[in-house]
Amino acid sequence: MGVVVKLYVALGISSGDVAAFVGAGGKSGAILAVCGGLTQEGMKVLVAPTTKMQLSEADRIGPLVTSEDLGDLRTKTERALREAPAVVAGSGMLSKNRVGGVDPGWVGELAPLADVVLVEADGSRRRPIKGTADHEPAIPEAATLVVAVGNVRALGTPVDEEHVHRPAIFSDLTGIGQGQSITPRAFALALSRGSLARVPRGARTAALITGVEPGRSMSDASVITRDLWRLGITKVVLASLPKASPARIWIP
Repeated sequence: MGVVVKLYVALGISSGDVAAFVGAGGKSGAILAVCGGLTQEGMKVLVAPTTKMQLSEADRIGPLVTSEDLGDLRTKTERALREAPAVVAGSGMLSKNRVGGVDPGWVGELAPLADVVLVEADGSRRRPIKGTADHEPAIPEAATLVVAVGNVRALGTPVDEEHVHRPAIFSDLTGIGQGQSITPRAFALALSRGSLARVPRGARTAALITGVEPGRSMSDASVITRDLWRLGITKVVLASLPKASPARIWIP
């Protein structure tokens, strides 16, 4: 059974935080869960992706405001937050289904408008784990917490296009060749050397392992957790996201 604790509590998110979610395998679900928990506590939440976001995901959070001008976006966001507990801010519509992210440098200007800002700062094409390229992730300098996400179902799968976003980069980061199986150590290295390689100075870090349920996946996640600890990632949270709702949370 999971610990009866909200995800935002497990990750240590509190008023004043700008939390950036990076990696793969559950960033959007984690943001939804954190946002829901914070608004239930009466906090105002701004979700400000710095990468593309599906409109269907934005709709589950709250009103969407967009502008390619920072001043205009700030005005629209402030107005929307007066009426709604959570608001999504974007640069504009890329298509009828996708919202463009804001410039990472804008996040610090928008942050004072809400109690907490949540940033989806990475893309993964819905793969459970990824290799992080040099230009990724788009973490704002204003971030106070960076959460690296990976789904436990990646463990044991081959390093290929079907299971890994940017498999060649994943291999470079972890030493696991194309077609070879992903080990717990490789999973942990992808998060520590990739997702958390360029964290803003002073920001806290955490790892969130998703797809965890009692049984085999819990055992696998525990092994990954030990490797993350060895690599210096001391805060690790396990979650049943994205399947279970409400999510069950474990703190190793």
